[in-house]
Amino acid sequence: MHRLARLGLVLVALTVSAPPLGALPPEELDGISFADDPHMLFVPIEEIARTLGWETHFDQGEISLNGHLLDAAHLRKLTNGTLLVPLDELQGAGGTITWSEDGMQALVASDNKNIAIQFANKRVEVDLANQRLRAYQGARLVLDSPISSGREGKKTPPGEFKAGPIKSRMHRSRLYHNAPMPWSVQVYENIFIHGFRKVPRRPSSHGCIRLPLTGANPAKWFYNWIDLGTPVSIKGHWPLATTTSAPVRIEKSVPPPRSFLRRVIIATVITIAGTLVIWFTSRGRGKI
Repeated sequence: MHRLARLGLVLVALTVSAPPLGALPPEELDGISFADDPHMLFVPIEEIARTLGWETHFDQGEISLNGHLLDAAHLRKLTNGTLLVPLDELQGAGGTITWSEDGMQALVASDNKNIAIQFANKRVEVDLANQRLRAYQGARLVLDSPISSGREGKKTPPGEFKAGPIKSRMHRSRLYHNAPMPWSVQVYENIFIHGFRKVPRRPSSHGCIRLPLTGANPAKWFYNWIDLGTPVSIKGHWPLATTTSAPVRIEKSVPPPRSFLRRVIIATVITIAGTLVIWFTSRGRGKI
């Protein structure tokens, strides 16, 4: 009897603690946050709509999510044009949002679907070999941009760094004639990630990592996104045009066949003419 009573208590406890029938564990998404508004968390509109089974509607610049007209002033974009919506707008579209105690994760519920969206850690990778900068938040790639790093003699140093402590909308170089460096984020000593008007796909700076100011303005986007202390990993090296110090052999071009034949004919004619001159001269002297 005692064993049956204990078994009954265990079954009751399991029943109370078990999730409702048909409930599934929440899916997880890495949210996107920005340093200029660190308490707001964003997700791509089309991604969250697909996950929650909501419809999106675009009409002459207006965007509706699950029948709710989104406030365009609250939306953001990635540099590739992906639209981002803040979680507050999801609540207006019919979702229920519950935050964790530490405020680092939000559970978004709609009907029988639950989505966990978190403030994931940020990191930056600089690829010197391919002249690209990639920024991640959690597993999500949020920026992939061409760069121009330090040229020969002024190479950008590889290594593991952290963003800061200097971060300025308009920094000026103390080494190079007070040159403007918009949207500057310090990486190491005098090495900054900053915007520049021309960013060729090759090293051309004095050591800094240049991001484009043109197009979607990756330099400004990166500045608004990155937090001080974000890990920045700089790896690789730009391949030199010549990888060996051995002298380069320069092959002389072979003259075209006609030119060569012409030279042979001219030389032959000159030789024959010279021989005839000598022969006639010797005969004339013999007669005298």
